[in-house]
Amino acid sequence: MEDTEKKKRKRRPPKVTLCESKSKTVRLRPVVDMMLARNVSYSELSRRVGIKKQTMDTRFKKDDCKMSALEKMAEALNCDLVWTFEKVAE
Repeated sequence: MEDTEKKKRKRRPPKVTLCESKSKTVRLRPVVDMMLARNVSYSELSRRVGIKKQTMDTRFKKDDCKMSALEKMAEALNCDLVWTFEKVAE
């Protein structure tokens, strides 16, 4: 394989789509639901939060981000971030 082909493969951003169908996103699903309700795209949310779209896509692709990033997303979506812990039945 040529070097240019390898470089092209490395440059591709992760493919993440915002849709109402079931996705692999579990922990960030409430954020996706709020984005759908407010009609906000990944691009718009990343602009409001002040990060690159590729960074936002990666967070949703990996289904993981820092609490500080969640707080910024909640603020950008005009929402409160609320965490709860519940005892699991044994």
